[in-house]
Amino acid sequence: MSLIRLLPQISIPPMEAKGVDDPTVARRFADRLRGRVAEMQKELEDDEQLEVVAFLPSGTAVAVDAVGYESPALFTLKGREQDTGKACALLVHQSSLQILVSVEKVPSGQTRKIVVFKGL
Repeated sequence: MSLIRLLPQISIPPMEAKGVDDPTVARRFADRLRGRVAEMQKELEDDEQLEVVAFLPSGTAVAVDAVGYESPALFTLKGREQDTGKACALLVHQSSLQILVSVEKVPSGQTRKIVVFKGL
């Protein structure tokens, strides 16, 4: 008689990541992005703001005003196309998301832009 059969069978989740469909990957990405943007905003001068830009596979750049985390791998980005200024919303899988964060001067007479994070 084997003693192994007498031991309770325990299901232990694997230690390695489950890949891009792992529900925690997108959540961690969103949390890290929000944290990094917050850190960068603390370092800004009074006349500076952050410009957050997402790039579509076509190369189109979208200036992001709000980032929303919707499900294990889906992000909603609201903003405007940089070329046309046209308002848009992107529904994007977290593995397809490319973001550039840069520092720019606040245009005179305007208030500092703040990127909003929703659902986090």
